[in-house]
Amino acid sequence: MLEKIIDDLVKNQILPDSISHWNELKGGTESTVGVIGTNAEPNMYILKSNNPQRIAEEVRFYQTYKLLQLLPNIQFVDPAYRFFIYDYVPGETNYCSGSKQALMYDLITHFVQHYVQPECLEEYEWVEDPKHVDEDLSYSKSVIGSYLKDEDHLLVKDTHLYRRKRLKNEQLYVLHGDFGVHNFLFDQRKLTGIIDPIPVVGRKMYDILYAFCSSPDDLEFSILLNIVEQLKGTSFHENEIAEDMILALYFRVATCIKHHPNDLKQYLHAWKVWKQLLKDGGGVR
Repeated sequence: MLEKIIDDLVKNQILPDSISHWNELKGGTESTVGVIGTNAEPNMYILKSNNPQRIAEEVRFYQTYKLLQLLPNIQFVDPAYRFFIYDYVPGETNYCSGSKQALMYDLITHFVQHYVQPECLEEYEWVEDPKHVDEDLSYSKSVIGSYLKDEDHLLVKDTHLYRRKRLKNEQLYVLHGDFGVHNFLFDQRKLTGIIDPIPVVGRKMYDILYAFCSSPDDLEFSILLNIVEQLKGTSFHENEIAEDMILALYFRVATCIKHHPNDLKQYLHAWKVWKQLLKDGGGVR
């Protein structure tokens, strides 16, 4: 499939005739990703193919935030949204454990701080819609099972119910939606790019906690509090941070069990610490 697309691009002079090198990469369950270039410069462009709806959503996100330097520049979008092409961004998804605070500072100051509200709210899914969260909680509970106590599952459920009213009144922004270290590019430990959005609308805090919990290191309250304080124009109560974190961590524990079992010990330790913090702060009444 990728070879045919590239042949058509060259034939229609959308890409230069000198293109002679391409390599298909491992994409997602539905996507196809390829690196395109020449023998002299093998990494010039990235071609990504997926179902048209996903491609249209991803392109819209990149266009919405086209001025942010951490996102790649789009070179071509197929009119039927079968694929699009963007400039190759150097770097690898090799996050170095122990640099969480520096990473989060970069993410907030160079990215999250610049989030905008949607022009048309109906075009996006609200990621923290209570019904959506109910479904995610049910699934996560089925995965986590006895790794956590019954009282832990109940704590999460109660926290979700308690904070519903608060979330309903908060401003919504266009979020990346899959804002984890697996989608951050690094070159010599420096953040160089952010890729593969699954755009949704929600609070900035959703993406912040998603990123914060996407690696098991440095999941400390003091670090998160310092991070949140970098977010201009937003105020948070400490108990609200604990409430939001306990849900984000719960979802991450489920993901860890499914995909990163070697990290489970660290996440379960973080869970005990945050559970106690939540109780001490009186986040659930």
